[in-house]
Amino acid sequence: MRSAVCYDRNRKNDRSIRQFPHYSSRCCVFLSRWAFILCLVLAAGCVSPTHLSRSHVSGDVLARTGFDLGPPTPACDLAFDQWVVWEDGLTEEEAVAVGLWNNPAYQELLADLEISVADVIQAAQLQNPQVLTMLPIGVKQWEFALYAPVDILWVRPVRISAAELESRRVAERLAQDGLNVVRDIRVAYIDWQLAVQRAQLTEQGETLRREIARIAKARLAAGDVAELDVSAVRLDAMVGAAEVSRTARDADLARERLRYLLGIQLTDLQPLPVPMPVPPSTNFDVQLLVSEAVSSRPDLRAVELAVNAAEDREKIARRDIWQFTAILPDINAKGDKGFEAGPGMRFTVPIFHQNQGAIARAQADAERLRRQYVNRRDLAAWEVKQAYIQFLQAQADLEIWRDQVLPQASQAMTSSQIALEEGQVSLLLVLETTRQLLNAQQRERDAEAQLRRAIAELERSVGHRLVDVAASAPMSMEMLPFPEVNVGEDMR
Repeated sequence: MRSAVCYDRNRKNDRSIRQFPHYSSRCCVFLSRWAFILCLVLAAGCVSPTHLSRSHVSGDVLARTGFDLGPPTPACDLAFDQWVVWEDGLTEEEAVAVGLWNNPAYQELLADLEISVADVIQAAQLQNPQVLTMLPIGVKQWEFALYAPVDILWVRPVRISAAELESRRVAERLAQDGLNVVRDIRVAYIDWQLAVQRAQLTEQGETLRREIARIAKARLAAGDVAELDVSAVRLDAMVGAAEVSRTARDADLARERLRYLLGIQLTDLQPLPVPMPVPPSTNFDVQLLVSEAVSSRPDLRAVELAVNAAEDREKIARRDIWQFTAILPDINAKGDKGFEAGPGMRFTVPIFHQNQGAIARAQADAERLRRQYVNRRDLAAWEVKQAYIQFLQAQADLEIWRDQVLPQASQAMTSSQIALEEGQVSLLLVLETTRQLLNAQQRERDAEAQLRRAIAELERSVGHRLVDVAASAPMSMEMLPFPEVNVGEDMR
């Protein structure tokens, strides 16, 4: 009986030894099948992500303004296009080209594009499988489980789509920021040129005032004029000298602001003024401009993409309720039949909530963005109409001052000079005509600068270039000459 028992026990041990490779092979086959299924699941969930790069933004800005963003450079480094020559003066076109390549604020904004690229990469990443194992210590058998996410089949593609839409939104916003930078640089350049012209005009006026004061002093000594007339002329000459100092400082301030926008604040580069082209007389269809702005402005397209991204986030919130995780497989080292392995599933039971908070937040965000689009659309139309009205007003003002007021003021100054030489008018009348000519010249320059600012704002509001100012005839930097005041030999 003992031998039979021993025989049966040995036989059982022999059977377990013989059957162990069989169950081991079954386990390997099972693992290989589930590994194959896991690979299919991962392949089905793989979506090739796409994102927009700096070259896309540069091409968009180039198509709208005629200037690109230049090559990417490390922080604190500057880059200049080879056609920009500093020695012969800085034109408006060169200033815009330099600013788009080196404007510090815009270069900071361009870093957001790389962040959006990183977000796309992160959204496309597959979640790493998790391993759960129980070590066979003591009587505890070894257990092994492999957890792999299953919801990538229906969650990951939407997550990638939302990240791609966000990347496109950032690219469109950066294109709009590029339009804003171009507008700011052009306005700063116009203000700098206007400040330089004001300083030159003030110097020329101060020279004329000194000449009138010299004549007044000579006539006072001859007894031809009263002391009261000479006092008024002297006071006006002192005011002119103070204006020269003030306008010179204003020109320096305008130059430094332009240098900051160009990104050359800490360099030795100094922009030199050059003759500015005269804005051509033109007209536009304001309704057509409004339609173009509403349909093609980058900031409006960015809001549209943000709405689509918010709708995708709502889909993610709805699909991320169960949070399925496949257990591929769950293995026990020793059971009644050796190794035991089998699949499983782990998921969240949506009893207490069905992700209503995240869904409601995504819906509210999408609705807010839809309303934001309506606001931005109406704002774009208002900006175009406002800029167009300012353009028309500046164009009309320039025609009045240039074609009507300025010639008459110049003629009045010439007539007063002739009358002064003949002794028919007083110095106060000459002084008054001098002020009128100075004011007419300054207002003519102000009107021209305002017209150029209005064109820059109108182009930014529409979203692309409208007027090729560079192709217009250049305007001389010299001021309109004052009539030369001549006095007789007895007054010298």
